[in-house]
Amino acid sequence: MNKKLFFAIILSANFTMAQTYSNGGLSTGATANVGTAAPTGYTWSEAQNNTGNTTESNTTAGLGGLFISATSNLFLADDFTIPPGASWQISSIDFFAYQTGYAGVTNPFTTARVNIYSSDPSVAGAVSVFGDDTTNRYASGADSNMYRIFNSAVPSTVSPPGTTRKIWRVRANTVVSLNPGTYWIKYQLQNATPANGGFLPPVTIPGTRGLATFNAKQYNAVVPTTWTSLIDDGNPTTAPDYTVDMPFIITFTSTSLGTDEVMQYDNRIQVYPNPVKETFKISNPEKIKISTVDIMDASGKLVRTMKGADEYQVSDLPKGNYILVIKSDGLTKITKLLKQ
Repeated sequence: MNKKLFFAIILSANFTMAQTYSNGGLSTGATANVGTAAPTGYTWSEAQNNTGNTTESNTTAGLGGLFISATSNLFLADDFTIPPGASWQISSIDFFAYQTGYAGVTNPFTTARVNIYSSDPSVAGAVSVFGDDTTNRYASGADSNMYRIFNSAVPSTVSPPGTTRKIWRVRANTVVSLNPGTYWIKYQLQNATPANGGFLPPVTIPGTRGLATFNAKQYNAVVPTTWTSLIDDGNPTTAPDYTVDMPFIITFTSTSLGTDEVMQYDNRIQVYPNPVKETFKISNPEKIKISTVDIMDASGKLVRTMKGADEYQVSDLPKGNYILVIKSDGLTKITKLLKQ
């Protein structure tokens, strides 16, 4: 693997990181593992170590997915699934990025390119069903109220939390209707001043370096073009590699239940453990008040409805792929579940 392709910020061997406050797929809470409080109104997004492991941690703060120049032209790609029987009328997709050292009060990313494929675009035969690699679909940008930091306490040497990596939420207009299936989003951001660059933080879940289902990829558009599966190398360098997912939010109207319903596919909402054998929990970055969780099977049939709880029991479910429909008073989100 050509690790230069990642164009990532990699933590030096003498730095560390960690976190204990369970809070979501990017946000990891208002207090860093070392005890430092985030600025008022903000939370940290802190690179992780596996719970109980104080010798190894993630080493990647952000990944390359920007156009910077003719010799630095990177895209990222990750998948999402529309369940059987559903039809999504997508209106927008949100992505997350930071520019190290940027002190401005407005979003520095003003270009968002989006290309949606009917299958993995790194595999021959993938067909684009929306967008392209050139059109700017940028709609808006806003402060996400998070700062990206390295692990502040693991493995051993403290990497002090700082505010040089403010994460911005970048929205792209992506008006398209899609039928059931697994799709891949290939996307790229661009800074208002391309040479300033930037990075896109991966999905971050407190207490785990990554999940078995993570499968994001990076595309180097410089000829000869190449695809690379994204991994986090780990700190120290002898730590095991972990696959990576990228956070995004799809806002859409669904007609799967017979009535129009505005929903979000938010892959920051993570189910863990996933795959699951007996019980799972839901990381909840926006701390929405979950009223019910519906489980749908691969055919789109409603299998079970559970009230919002700290933990969900599914030991009696048959093995297979499921979709979770997570409902709150004002918003419905969906994500994936694999039952072992």
